Amino acid sequence: MTSLTARLAAAALAVPLVIATAGTATAGSKWTYKSSGSFASASWMEEGGLPGVAGNYHVGFLEVRGDKAFDVYGDVTDWSCDEGELPPEFGGGHGEEEPETGCTFEGNRFIYGDSSMVKFTVDRKLNAATLVGNLVVSDHEGEGPVSPTVNMTWTGIGGISKSTSAETYTDPSGAKSTYRTTQTAREGDIEGKIGLMIFDNAPNEFSYGSFGTYRTDERTTTP
Repeated sequence: MTSLTARLAAAALAVPLVIATAGTATAGSKWTYKSSGSFASASWMEEGGLPGVAGNYHVGFLEVRGDKAFDVYGDVTDWSCDEGELPPEFGGGHGEEEPETGCTFEGNRFIYGDSSMVKFTVDRKLNAATLVGNLVVSDHEGEGPVSPTVNMTWTGIGGISKSTSAETYTDPSGAKSTYRTTQTAREGDIEGKIGLMIFDNAPNEFSYGSFGTYRTDERTTTP
């Protein structure tokens, strides 16, 4: 669970994919913009065979982030494991045919979507989040894309946390930019499905979700 939590915490603090449009900074000027939105993340491991998919363990990750326009991205790593063996966490060692765990790497499938394909909502009080619609899933070469139905719900559990990250960068011209992201998040119990992947069947110890809101500010000063 701790590794699952760490991965989601790192992903949730990433710079938002959707950023407000702003003008180009001129010499001796100050330039600012702000953006805000919602996010949800999920990690899971499904045991058992799936029609048309190799392997008996399927380790997945998904994140959705944005405001009125948003992006969905993620991946699933498929493994064939001997009885009593578990795959490397999150499919670590992509491309290794014989990991030390006694599992054989079968391949990766990539998940993506946007606001034209799915509807994403987060309750203002962070009681729940939902993602419904259709996603696109394809292999590493982009072949064999399918469009599974997604119907996921994150139900808030535990307390609400707030965190802030900041970064300052000065480019060769001397322009100084400061990025600051404030995030309010809550852990979420995951229910629902993506295609044949049913979250209610995923072992709780290998499933983790979180959701919330973010606000990003950027300030740039040119010499």
